[in-house]
Amino acid sequence: MFAWIAALLCLSLTAAEIKSTGVGFVKGMAVTSREVQIQNLLETALYSKEPKSQLRLLPLDSKAFAKVVQDSLLETAIALEADSFNVVQVTAEEVAAAEKRALAQVRDAVAWKGLKVTHKELVRGLTRKLQAKKFVQFRAQSSVLPVTDAEAQKYFNENRLKFGDLPYENFKENIKSYLGRTQVDRRLKDWYEVLLNKYQVKNLIAEI
Repeated sequence: MFAWIAALLCLSLTAAEIKSTGVGFVKGMAVTSREVQIQNLLETALYSKEPKSQLRLLPLDSKAFAKVVQDSLLETAIALEADSFNVVQVTAEEVAAAEKRALAQVRDAVAWKGLKVTHKELVRGLTRKLQAKKFVQFRAQSSVLPVTDAEAQKYFNENRLKFGDLPYENFKENIKSYLGRTQVDRRLKDWYEVLLNKYQVKNLIAEI
């Protein structure tokens, strides 16, 4: 049943180091496990507060790897969408700065050395990541709508037990901030679903 998937797999000589395993498609373009591992290491190096010990290859049969596969596929779709709209730009200076920060973290990591990432791959991966994050930020900012006093009061009344005996005015601004973030998160989630369909994202790991 999965013969066509198996045909995409290109394994190294040892099971411990899988160089290029097909894990998904974005608009007909194959995405490999190696690309996902690279993107995950860059994500960890640039944006995670976890210690350097987290800079490791993820087992392909783990839930953690399945999650980063989906994250990487979505990131690719977002970057493609950003290209089509051309509303955010990533400069060479931004990529160079990100490269410097990332390499400071990953350069000595065994996982990174094992992947033998070329400079071209590094620049391409960083550009895509920065572009996707900028576009998500742009979409989030454009999705912000002011929360009315009536909406905040309604939330307070419907969740009265959470607030004890203190009056609504004590929580008004915090409630508005919370509802605003919740609305943005919901709109972004809906947008992600649209992109997954638009760019025909297929996660092979989820199907095996």
